[in-house]
Amino acid sequence: MHRDTGIGIGLLALCALLYWQAGLVSAPPFVPIGPAFYPRVVLLLLAGLALWLIVEDLLRQRSPAPVKAKPTQPAPNYRRVLLGFIVFFGYVAGLSFVGYPAATFLFVLGLGWSIGPHSVRELLKLTVIAVGTTLATYLIFEKYLYVFLPRGLLF
Repeated sequence: MHRDTGIGIGLLALCALLYWQAGLVSAPPFVPIGPAFYPRVVLLLLAGLALWLIVEDLLRQRSPAPVKAKPTQPAPNYRRVLLGFIVFFGYVAGLSFVGYPAATFLFVLGLGWSIGPHSVRELLKLTVIAVGTTLATYLIFEKYLYVFLPRGLLF
């Protein structure tokens, strides 16, 4: 058994366990869909991706990896990873102070800038992506799912 097949089987088992556990959540009578619906949808999507991983791994022809004398790739840039974690923790800390919309906009913009290329064109793209992500998640959670997002002291 290949590594990806093992990971896929493990994911399928985890999805099955969590799917069953989601069904044990009590549903109030006034909620038409129930609290288990969305977790089960996400788990079904994850199980489908796990099946895809298994099938792809089984169909892939494996050949022995050639022995390389010297690595041709540059050394990993752990500075960007550390900067990404700092931006994430800043997001979590800033949620209660500036609120969800402002913190999410700054998080998406800051994370994209910290791990991506730095140019004016990229900054414009990141700004559009940050505004779109913030608006989309805000509208989905607040207006469709009726999940109240954190309000900050400023916003």
